[in-house]
Parts: sequence; structure tokens; C-alpha cells
Amino acid sequence: RRVAVYSSHPDELQVAPDAFLLVSGALTELVLSFRPLVPGRLDVIVNVVDTDTNELVHALLIATDARTPTISKTFEVELQPGVPANKKITYTNPYPTPRSFYLRSTHPWLVHFRPERLDLPENATRHVGLTFQLGDRQRTKFSTYLEVLIFINDEEDKNEECFRIRCHIL
Repeated sequence: RRVAVYSSHPDELQVAPDAFLLVSGALTELVLSFRPLVPGRLDVIVNVVDTDTNELVHALLIATDARTPTISKTFEVELQPGVPANKKITYTNPYPTPRSFYLRSTHPWLVHFRPERLDLPENATRHVGLTFQLGDRQRTKFSTYLEVLIFINDEEDKNEECFRIRCHIL
């Protein structure tokens, strides 16, 4: 039976593989990757669906609980709807060996990174460009303040550091 796997919150809970052949009586292992966007509890539904008949084969309820990581630096930026805002921050590889780091945020629709991946030699520092683009429609969802967390993760997707960006909306 050929099946596909769907998460009710794909931005936060990824399932691999997302499609496979389900063999009767055999053990099939799925890898769940939880990358929360906000702290708190979240129930995620994972559905396994037959791709030929669209029949629900199995459903899982995954209960999650995420805590806010320790914030090491805080930055401020002013945002005007419809006008891009740029901010430069620096990150230093604290290790005596070369490492790669990946950047993510709690608001991927708002902030974009240049570059999205940092390949840093030992103890090296590099600038990261942040571009914020707040649309006019998004402006109505927020009052005058928005907090964005920037996650700097290692090659195994473990959080190394977390920056807070306080966005003041004009």
C-alpha cells in the first residue's frame, strides 16, 4: 500500500519520509522533527493516507511543549508597512574548529536572511543581513510592536544561540 504522511503543522513538525510503501506486518519507522515557532503547548495531527484511494490509514496525535530558548542578544528595528527595512547583525563561531550554522526565525514571512547558512572558520565572525518586509495587510494583525526570534542552529539543527528582534511598527 503506497501512503503519504501529512502534518497539521508542517512548519513546526516535519515527518520523514513523507511517502513510502506500507508493508503489512512490517515495522515502518518515521522520523519526526519538531522545530517550534512559538513557545507553548501544541497538538499536532499526523495523518497517514493511502495515495491511491485517499483513505485515512492511520492518525497520530503528537502533543508538544516548547520553551523559549535563552536569548543572548536583543536588537531593535523600525518597520513601516510596504517599505523594506534592513538590519545587519554579527555572529561569531565560538568553536576552535570550522562550523556551519543555519538561521531561522519565528516569522519567516517577515524576515529573510543573507546568507541563510553561515560557514565559519574557527572563532571567525561574519555579518548577517536581515531584510524585513511588512505588508499593508499584515500591519492590521499587529499593534505597534512585534517580537521576532532568530534561531542560530548547528548542522544537527540544535539551537546554538537565539537573538530577539524588537520590531516597532510605525
